[in-house]
Amino acid sequence: MTMSDVHINLDTTTIDCTAGEIAGVFAGLLREMRAAAPFLQDDDRIALRQIMEHEPGTLTVAEVFPGFTRGSRSHYSLRRLRTAQFIRPAGRDMWDRESRIDIKPFARLAWTRLGEAVIFGDASETGSESAADEIDLSLPEVNDPVKPDTIRTKKAGAAAWEENDVLDYLKDETKG
Repeated sequence: MTMSDVHINLDTTTIDCTAGEIAGVFAGLLREMRAAAPFLQDDDRIALRQIMEHEPGTLTVAEVFPGFTRGSRSHYSLRRLRTAQFIRPAGRDMWDRESRIDIKPFARLAWTRLGEAVIFGDASETGSESAADEIDLSLPEVNDPVKPDTIRTKKAGAAAWEENDVLDYLKDETKG
């Protein structure tokens, strides 16, 4: 074993790897978390903060989401946080009111050592905007092909609009 080799005891086995290999694994896990970050909503981030204030497996789903039912908004929140590699159900492999919420070890390490802002990278401090907060600048029935205000491109392969084009259209004062 060289000075850069790390000998890790994994309870039932051991593994020897280099510091570079460990860094590669950690970087991959962080990339997975960051790739899922844009899909997390403000409510998800609030719930995650609450979960991270506790030890793994100490909170139940009902303590974080009092009105939890399968198929509800809170159920999808748990699923998004699980997909983002932060949590998993302790014990059984499904969420119910009595399920204890386990924090994945890398998520705990990253949360403690790097912090929320670093984990979420370019995501805003409060999380991504929810669909309810988005502003729809389109005209009513904008996609209806028989409406005179529907914008059509010359052919199917035409270049997509840029934001400035949309804003120019909104400023256009000519009547159609």
